[in-house]
Amino acid sequence: MTKNKNSNKQQNESLEPENEMVDDFDDVVELGKEMEQISEENDEDKLDKSHDAEVRSDLND
Repeated sequence: MTKNKNSNKQQNESLEPENEMVDDFDDVVELGKEMEQISEENDEDKLDKSHDAEVRSDLND
């Protein structure tokens, strides 16, 4: 039974497509930097939006 499980695992691995976004560790680092930049830009966009004072609890006095 173990032999059958191993052959199934090998078949599944060969059917999975390769990751097209990253080829090595340097690509992972670069992708992380891009994701961080996008996150910071999204945070800035959120801060620039006007907010409804009735919805925001931190503006209620």
